[in-house]
Amino acid sequence: MSFDEPGRTSIPLLHKVLYGLGYLGIALTTDITLFWLVKCYRPAPDDARWHILVSALAFTFALVVGRLVDAVADPLVGYWSDRLRTRLGRRKPFLLVGGPVLALMFVLIWTPPTPTLSTANAVYLGLALSAFFFAFTIVVCPYLAMLPEITSSRSERVSLTSWQAGFSILGAVGGVALAGYLVEHHGYRTMSLCLAPVVLASSWAPLLVPLPAPASRPAHFPLGRAIAHTLRNPFFRPYLVGMLLFWVAVRMIMAALAKIVEVRAQVLEAQQGMVVAAGLLVAALFLPFMPRIAKRAGKKRLLLTAMLYFGILVIPLPFLGDLPLPLSPVGQAVLLMALAGPAIAVLFTLPNAIVADIVDRDADATGQRREAIYYGVQGSIVKLGMGLGAGIAVLLMHRFGERVTQQGGFLAVALAAAAVSFLAAAALARYPGR
Repeated sequence: MSFDEPGRTSIPLLHKVLYGLGYLGIALTTDITLFWLVKCYRPAPDDARWHILVSALAFTFALVVGRLVDAVADPLVGYWSDRLRTRLGRRKPFLLVGGPVLALMFVLIWTPPTPTLSTANAVYLGLALSAFFFAFTIVVCPYLAMLPEITSSRSERVSLTSWQAGFSILGAVGGVALAGYLVEHHGYRTMSLCLAPVVLASSWAPLLVPLPAPASRPAHFPLGRAIAHTLRNPFFRPYLVGMLLFWVAVRMIMAALAKIVEVRAQVLEAQQGMVVAAGLLVAALFLPFMPRIAKRAGKKRLLLTAMLYFGILVIPLPFLGDLPLPLSPVGQAVLLMALAGPAIAVLFTLPNAIVADIVDRDADATGQRREAIYYGVQGSIVKLGMGLGAGIAVLLMHRFGERVTQQGGFLAVALAAAAVSFLAAAALARYPGR
C-alpha cells in the first residue's frame, strides 16, 4: 500500500492513550526547563529569596552549548533508530533505555554545585544541560517516529497528535503550575525529585503500543545521504524554517513570561504558573475539535494563522496593569494567555502530523520508511531555536532592564518575538502541502 493514500484502520482508544501519554514526560521536562531554568539560575535581582548563580552571558552560552549537543544528537539518533534491528523493533529500545536516564538528568540540572554566583555553576550547567538534552533526544526522536508506523491514516494521525497535545498540555500545566507551587514552597531540587517518576513512567507507556510489522524494515541510506536527502525535500524545507522561527518566538516569551508577570503583577511562582496554565486549559478545550478543523481548513492554513495570531497577541504583555481592561495586572495576564489558547492547541497538535505526511511522500519517492531521520532533523533545528529563543530573551532583558525601575527588556522581548513569529508565517507560506 502506498503511504500517500489515507488508511482506513481505526486505532483502539487504549493505544491512543498510551501513545499520547508518552508526551507527558516530554512536556514536563521541556516546559519546566525552559520556563523555570532562567529563574533558577538567573532570578530577578529584586527577589531576595534567591541568588543569581551564573552571569547572563554564561547562562546563554551554557544553553546554546546544550542545544548544540542536542542538535548533533537528533539526526544521529534518528539515523540510528531508522537502521536498528532488534526483537523490539526500531524505536522501543531507545525508550526503554532513555527513560531512566532522562529522569535522572532532569533531577541533576536543578542541583548546582554552589548556592551563589560562580564559574563552577556555569560549567556544571553547560555539562548538565548537554547530558539532559542528549537523554531527551534518545527518548523523543524514536517516540515521534512511531507515529507514522502506528497508522497510515491521516485523520487517525491527527487524532493521535490530539492525544499527544492533551498530555502535552497536562505536562505543561504541571510544568508551570504544579512546579511553581513546589518551587515556591520546597525549592527546585524537591520539585525535580517529585516529578522525575512521572517522567520515567510516561517515557515507558508507548512501549505497550503495537507497531505494524511492515513499518519495521530498517532504512539503508548512509548517514550523509540520509541527512542531505531529508534537507532537500521541497516540502520539508519551508516547513522546517517556519517551525524554527516560530519556536524561537514562543520560547522567547516563555523564558521572559515568569519575570514579566512577577514584576508587572507582583505575584510569586505559584500564581506565575497559573497564568500560563490558563492558556493551556483553553487550548485543551479546542483539542477534541482539531481533527475535524484540520480536515476542513487544512493543516498549513491553521498553523500559519496561529503564527500570525500569536505574534499579535504577545505585544501587549509588557503593559500588564496598564491595559484598558477592568482587571488586575495578573487578571490581564490570565486573559492574554487564555486568548493564546487556540494558537497553543494548533502548535501542540499539527506539526508532528505534518511531518508524518512529509515522511509518506518521501517513502513513495525512495521506497524507504525514514521516520526518525525526519523527526531527528526537525528536533535538531527546532530545539536549537528553542535554546536560541531563551538565550535571546535573557540577553534582551539583561541589556534593557528586567526590574521594577527598568523594564525595557520586557518590551524588547515582546516586539522581537512578534517580528520572528511573523517571519515564521512568511516561511511556512512557501510550504506546498495543505
